[in-house]
Order: sequence, then structure tokens, then C-alpha cells
Amino acid sequence: MFTEEDYLQQGKAFQQKQQWAEAINAYKEALELNPESKAKFALDYIYEILDFRYTDLLNP
Repeated sequence: MFTEEDYLQQGKAFQQKQQWAEAINAYKEALELNPESKAKFALDYIYEILDFRYTDLLNP
């Protein structure tokens, strides 16, 4: 059985490899074990990355 810290480490490893879905899943598991986990901030960070749009580079 994994601990919150195990899931945080997994999430961080996936995040460094830009494997976003796996990182999100690992952080969500950490949050299930502890709703006040640091995973909450990591998830917000990933969602911010994924939601980023640089409109000047998009074709109209």
C-alpha cells in the first residue's frame, strides 16, 4: 500500500517527464489519503500549465 509521500514522489517524477495524466492521477491519489496534501498545489500547477494559451502564436 502506498503512502501520501509515495504518491507525491510518483507525481513529481511523472511531472518532470511531462507525463501529465500520470502525474495528475498520482496527485489525486495523494489527495484521497490527505485532503490537505501538497498535491493540491501540484495539481493546480499542472492545470495551469495545461490551460496555458499563448494567443500570439495561434492562427486567427
